[in-house]
Amino acid sequence: MTIKTIKSTKDLSQLLKARREELGISQAELAQLCNLSSNGISKLESNKDSTREVKLSTLFKLGKFLGFELALKVEE
Repeated sequence: MTIKTIKSTKDLSQLLKARREELGISQAELAQLCNLSSNGISKLESNKDSTREVKLSTLFKLGKFLGFELALKVEE
């Protein structure tokens, strides 16, 4: 198992897009599978708004269909 540390929305965007493309599914297909909007997937992947907040529930939905597991690390 490969562990990747995501420290920015740019990292997250790149990871999500790469995995979706690896699976050969479109943004629209992923959105439908996750019950999200195509526009939301597009914005998330494009990372045009680097201050955009992503709900944990959205990350869990994406993880389920893209085949990754989330682990949170809290640093003080």
